[in-house]
Amino acid sequence: MKLKLSILIVFFAAIIAFCGCKASSAAPNIVNPGFDDGTGGWEFKAYYDDGSKAEPVEIDGRSAAHIIAANDNDVRLMQDIDVAPGSVYHITCFVKTSGVEGGAGANIGVYGVPVTSEQAFGDSDWQRIELLGKTASGQKKLTLTVGVGGHGALSKGEAWFDEVNIEMVSDDTEGAVLIGSQTASKPTDDDPAPSKFPTGQILFAWVVASAIFGAIWLWHYTSARKPFKASDKKEAAAVIIILFAALAVRIALSLIFYGHKTDINCFTHWGRRVIEVGPAHFYDNWCDYPPGYMLILGFMSWIDKLIGANSADLTALLVKVPCIIADLACAYITYRIAQKTMSRTPAIALLALVAFTPIMAYVSSAWGQIDQALTLALIIPILLLYNDKPILAGIVYGIGIVMKPQALMCGPLFAAAYALYTFRGSAYDTPFSRSSPDSGAKLVKRLIKTVIAVIAAFAVIILISAPFRGEQGTFWLVEKYYGTATSYDYATVNAYNFWALIGANWKKVDTPFAGLTYGKWGTIFMAVSVIAGIALYLYSVLKHKSCKGALPLTMAFMLAGIFTFGHYMHERYIFPALMLLMLAYLFYNDRRVLIVYVLYATTMLLNCIAAFYYSKLFAYGLYWDERLIFWCSLVNVVLFAYFAMITLDLVFRNKPKKGFNG
Repeated sequence: MKLKLSILIVFFAAIIAFCGCKASSAAPNIVNPGFDDGTGGWEFKAYYDDGSKAEPVEIDGRSAAHIIAANDNDVRLMQDIDVAPGSVYHITCFVKTSGVEGGAGANIGVYGVPVTSEQAFGDSDWQRIELLGKTASGQKKLTLTVGVGGHGALSKGEAWFDEVNIEMVSDDTEGAVLIGSQTASKPTDDDPAPSKFPTGQILFAWVVASAIFGAIWLWHYTSARKPFKASDKKEAAAVIIILFAALAVRIALSLIFYGHKTDINCFTHWGRRVIEVGPAHFYDNWCDYPPGYMLILGFMSWIDKLIGANSADLTALLVKVPCIIADLACAYITYRIAQKTMSRTPAIALLALVAFTPIMAYVSSAWGQIDQALTLALIIPILLLYNDKPILAGIVYGIGIVMKPQALMCGPLFAAAYALYTFRGSAYDTPFSRSSPDSGAKLVKRLIKTVIAVIAAFAVIILISAPFRGEQGTFWLVEKYYGTATSYDYATVNAYNFWALIGANWKKVDTPFAGLTYGKWGTIFMAVSVIAGIALYLYSVLKHKSCKGALPLTMAFMLAGIFTFGHYMHERYIFPALMLLMLAYLFYNDRRVLIVYVLYATTMLLNCIAAFYYSKLFAYGLYWDERLIFWCSLVNVVLFAYFAMITLDLVFRNKPKKGFNG
């Protein structure tokens, strides 16, 4: 009897414990949800300290948290909450606002995940806002936030928050947004807090990568200087080995580096959102990217779901796969062009140089960004236009525009190239003879092709964007591009250029400088860069014979000028210039152009590694190393001057310093 009673007691104790665990998972506890104990239990975070504040107050007979953003900012109170994996939670609170404008307004959010609740703006009385979200598989914590603004959606004004609540509602995913990733969204208490910016480690990694990169360049340079020798040897094996080795390096980098947490979490969330809510409701929540790449992310999310990936590292790798493929495609395109003019060894060495360019592997595989996809969307139209396929070139360029707004910067140069193609017979060669009896008919034919190419580019943009419009206005895509371009209104955002050199990194564009403001000077310099690029390109093609390298060279020069002296620049905005320089080298056969490629790839690597660790460590107050910024920025400014000298020499004299004997 005693034995049976003991078993019964243990049985009921187990049931009680089990129910207790279930209750804990179903009803996660928020410490001080009504702010009756001030802001105890909540952690204060602000993107900018100036003019930001969170304080407990008594207002309208209730205790509340008063959050102030005097200027555009992302100010919040945050708290870690225990949650159950793969579960749906209903998060609510009451909010009152005063003068809230711009960005994400006053909202409930989840730290490190680009989602917000309903947003409150202007002057409003107490209202209830809510967020319905589902945790990721394997997720056991989320960091709940209440505040003004959001990542990439800065706001200003005052808001009061009260009665924050979270409860598990069901396992139904309908209408729920993803509110977590399978990795921690912010540094945990178990991580040792760093005490200084890791300049030494960054420089060491940079030196090692640059040394390997330099050795491959030296291999190409020495082999290219030898007399040209046609070879019947099979090169397929060497090409496959190099590309597979480059792929292996990128997979290893992806497994070592989860990636830029904000970017990877955004891409992962956006891809799942495309699948879960469909394109029409995709932009109901914040996203600062145009819709083109969202389709690719949605496809990768579908693959992730299909294979049942239950690993954050595997999910991150799948997000990076499209741009890893773009990396290898750029290397292969380089090789295919090189093999027509070079001996076997220098062509293979050039393939390896592009395949193992450290900044390309770092951006696509360690960081997890999509700049190489944009690069392909710029170099492929050039090659198609050169091969008398203007309509297809227009389609590809249209895809580039709808993937990333930076493609628009190259629009004026492409317009000039199409004008030359239409009216002079070629985008790179000496104009056709006007005495040709069929020149008029050919002109009309090319004009028709150009018009169709423009229509095709717009059609692609509209067709890809249309499903994402939902209930947005007619000009929603234009507003999206403008909002993305101006969302970081600073002279430079970790781009080591002229503005960083004079100490304007993360300084507001309306800061006075030399009689104007950073923003006005930046606008002038950007306009000058575009005009100069067009003028140099037109002069080169109209003055000299067979200038295939003119378009990629002047486009790279224009992007470098915009990056060096324009405002709103990020560290990766010059990235497409690399492959444009490679095309210019292949077409001009000028070793100086390849040197510029190597030097820019080297400084970009240092800039991007430093920017990556800025984003990783700013939570600890470790923003950057001023010496690193100064010297890298100075080198970039000097490098642009050197690049400008080479560009002017090739445009006006057209006498390349031979880089290979082909």
